[in-house]
Amino acid sequence: MRERSFDTPIVSVVMPTYNGARFLRDAIASILNQTFRDFELIVINDGSTDNTSQILANYNDDRIVTITNNENLGIAEATNRGFAAVRGEYVALQDHDDISLPCRLDVQVAFLRSHPKVALVGSSVKLIDENGAVYGYYREPEDDIDLKWEVLFRCPFRHTSIMVRRQAVSDVGRYSGAPENGTAADYDLLSRIALNNTIQNLREPLVLWRRHPDATSIRYEELQKASRDNISASNIASLFGRLTDMQAGPAIRWSSQDQRSLRAFFLMPSGELPGVSPEEVISGVKLVTKIQSVFYRVYSFPIPAVTRHRMRTAWRCSKHAIALGFRARWTWRSRMRISMAGISCLLSTFRKHA
Repeated sequence: MRERSFDTPIVSVVMPTYNGARFLRDAIASILNQTFRDFELIVINDGSTDNTSQILANYNDDRIVTITNNENLGIAEATNRGFAAVRGEYVALQDHDDISLPCRLDVQVAFLRSHPKVALVGSSVKLIDENGAVYGYYREPEDDIDLKWEVLFRCPFRHTSIMVRRQAVSDVGRYSGAPENGTAADYDLLSRIALNNTIQNLREPLVLWRRHPDATSIRYEELQKASRDNISASNIASLFGRLTDMQAGPAIRWSSQDQRSLRAFFLMPSGELPGVSPEEVISGVKLVTKIQSVFYRVYSFPIPAVTRHRMRTAWRCSKHAIALGFRARWTWRSRMRISMAGISCLLSTFRKHA
């Protein structure tokens, strides 16, 4: 690792890499060519066995800091080593196979400076294939209320598009290497930041997100699903715990059976229902309403935002339940019960909530 310069950069870009030589030059170039110039790029070579070391050795740029792991520690620990080295006020994340568009740092720094209450900002992304050809557009929810809600069930941020205040990372801790988080450690960290701070996604795409067969999200898709479910359960349990602390009453529990019922409803494709009962799906519909009630009580969102969010969420859940009721391969009575649960979910938006 080179000696640091005296001047402190405004942005520290953290880029872990493991055997990423194929795309690494383009990823680094996309940072070095940013219109915002006051940054350092911290590249963590996580025990690569390809020619990553030679590629990094060829750069003669004072803005690049190289950290070398003698063995592969995994993306969570490698990124943590990068976090330990950052000096900037803001930390930008960059994957070794993706490309940041030239204005990315400029746009995100300007946004965080003009929105001092926002701790983390991501963006939409353009999808590119392994040859760099753009083939799609990926947009996530943008507003704080929508992002906090989605975080309860999945990660609504593209990791490679994130810029976060360094203090926010320090406040919640770094990536957890807990086995139950598996390959979804980014979801765990971003959850902790999102549930304790104001966050935002920008509609403007600032990153080219490369999708290719060797990408971690594709190679370990099944493992990530299990890890995401563990983190989702932890996030919902944490939400319930916060309400318990606020009202100083009986503890509100979130059980493994609750999580199973919720996933049975949310993840079940219409018409294919292996391994779950109608009762579990109906319970899942009701749990959505329960989570909504707790969610709005824990966070002080503006009333118009709550009204809009409650109606849209209930409509999505109701529509899915009714579709299951019409198409599922269960008895007529079970299908009717699921449809009625969906209608009840929608009607719940017209009742008063605490």
